[in-house]
Amino acid sequence: MKTTETKRCRNIRRVLIALFVVCGYLLSTTFISAYVTVDGKEKLITETALNLTFGSVSGSTPVYRNTVVGAMYFIIPLVGFLFMFFDHRSNVKNLVGIICGIVGCVSIGLPIGSNPDFYMGIGAVVSMLLYTFVTMLSAISVFMKLEDDRKNKSPESAPRLQKHDT
Repeated sequence: MKTTETKRCRNIRRVLIALFVVCGYLLSTTFISAYVTVDGKEKLITETALNLTFGSVSGSTPVYRNTVVGAMYFIIPLVGFLFMFFDHRSNVKNLVGIICGIVGCVSIGLPIGSNPDFYMGIGAVVSMLLYTFVTMLSAISVFMKLEDDRKNKSPESAPRLQKHDT
């Protein structure tokens, strides 16, 4: 049985696609801020997910943990985007959206929360809020998809067979 995507599910899927793109962009612009001491003066530095990913490899002392964490900030929205973009019929996209939203919030919060010298940048704050919204929209979309599938399978919506007198 081939199911079609209803208009309301399609609209929510399009919103989720846009949110994953925005989250990926925000994390690549401003992620964390930190005050460091340079020549006896406090200086505010900002790091992006790009800096964490590629700066760790190119630096004189590579920190591979930052590379993995920085790459996660691109992989999470990319996986969510690809599932939302290409999966039109199944409910897997919504489950992946929930998982990506939760993992995105945790992956942003853990490095910042574990180091008292770091402060959240505006991109990280807005991305955490958007990931929370993504999780809620994906959960709503799960139930909408289940309801639409139930309506499509109900006997009232099935075509009725007519008796032929022979």
